[in-house]
Amino acid sequence: MEKTRERLPERGGTPGGQGCLVAAVRLPVRIVALVVVLPLRMLWDLVVATGRLLWTAVLGPAWRGLDRTARWLGRRLVLTPARWVYRWLLAPAGRAVAFVARGLGWLLLRTGRGIAVTGVWLARWLVAAPAEALYRWVLAPLGRAAASAGRWLWRSLRQGGRGAAAAVAWLGRVLVAIPAAWLYRWVLTPLGHGLIWLVRWLVVAPAVALYRWVLTPLGHGAARCARGVAAVTVWLVRWLVVVPLRAVGRVLAVVLREAGEALGHAWRVAGRISLAAGRLLLRLLRWILVDPVRWAYRAVLAPAGRLVRDTVLRPLGRTARAAGRGVRDTVAAARLTVRELRQEVRTALFGSPRKAPAAPLPRDRREPAGPGARTLGSSTTALTKD
Repeated sequence: MEKTRERLPERGGTPGGQGCLVAAVRLPVRIVALVVVLPLRMLWDLVVATGRLLWTAVLGPAWRGLDRTARWLGRRLVLTPARWVYRWLLAPAGRAVAFVARGLGWLLLRTGRGIAVTGVWLARWLVAAPAEALYRWVLAPLGRAAASAGRWLWRSLRQGGRGAAAAVAWLGRVLVAIPAAWLYRWVLTPLGHGLIWLVRWLVVAPAVALYRWVLTPLGHGAARCARGVAAVTVWLVRWLVVVPLRAVGRVLAVVLREAGEALGHAWRVAGRISLAAGRLLLRLLRWILVDPVRWAYRAVLAPAGRLVRDTVLRPLGRTARAAGRGVRDTVAAARLTVRELRQEVRTALFGSPRKAPAAPLPRDRREPAGPGARTLGSSTTALTKD
């Protein structure tokens, strides 16, 4: 009992530890939601019941009938003709096409093989053999002769080119290397050192001093100003935008949550009310229409029907059956009389019909059998013979 006992709300609070806003919003919202949702739920239940009734009584049988009709028509108008067309038209045509294709493939294969053999023979004797002869008896001797001439020419040029190379090397050293070394040592090196000194003290040193004593303090000041502005902006956005929006969001969340719960609760309560109203209407319909009709059937129509059946219909049925039997007997007797009269007239006019001679019995041509062997249950005396 102690576990199932509900806890009382604390002083100054609401049940479940909820705020006053929730308690102030919940009841009006649920009342308004119930008032709004109840007609919709009753209309929805009416539409659902009507749809089920229509499906059970009209749409379901109609759909099943249409389905069966469509299947029957599909089998009769589509499958059977398609099967006939496939069996008697497409399959023979396909087999004929396959046969023709196999014949054409065989013919093309044989033709291609003959053309390939002919081409190989022609290429061998019209291209390969002349090319081999040309290479062996013309190009190879010419190539060997050209190689011998080239080697002789190279040996001649190499022997005459050693002196020319020594002369070119001496001229290059005296006219190019020594003047270039002197120009690099006494002209370009002092000029480069001077340019480096000028760039160092006229460009690099002022740039370093400007960066260290001007740009760095300005950058630090700008960074501090930016941090201060950002902090002020963040503080303003927080207290002027975020905090109010958070409060409004909490209020809206509470309102929307309570509205959703109220709508769900109202939908369930409206469902129960709609169910009770439907049951009440069914009970009233039963009391007003079904029970009087049932009582009238049981108390008035059924006894009246039994009375009419016992006093009128059954005697009429017995009389009709007796009359039918009498008519059938009369008709049978008249038919038998007419048949006998017709037989007598035929006999008087044409005589009695001849009877067909009896067929002779087949003669037994086997040898007569001897007396049977004695057994324990047989006897040959006159007193005990079976």
